[in-house]
Amino acid sequence: MNTPTIKITSKFIIVNGKRAGIQINAGGWVKTAPQDMIKVRCKRGVFPAEIRNALKVTNNSDMRIDYFEGDCLRLLPGDALYDQAKAAAQ
Repeated sequence: MNTPTIKITSKFIIVNGKRAGIQINAGGWVKTAPQDMIKVRCKRGVFPAEIRNALKVTNNSDMRIDYFEGDCLRLLPGDALYDQAKAAAQ
């Protein structure tokens, strides 16, 4: 399997030419989350299939209790995309 080409900017994530608008949040939003975690969220709520298939996208939605969370990437130091996301967040 080919390694995807990934670029993160302050406004977009581009995976193999497929682009999606994003928001980047650096840690510190709740005490229980790691302070150095970075979340990359899709502005439309759900990343395109090409991006979902290439990356470890999480979505903790639970429709049984009417809780919806948009797709996001949770990145910690040591993750391949962490440095790109950290630079784009500043």
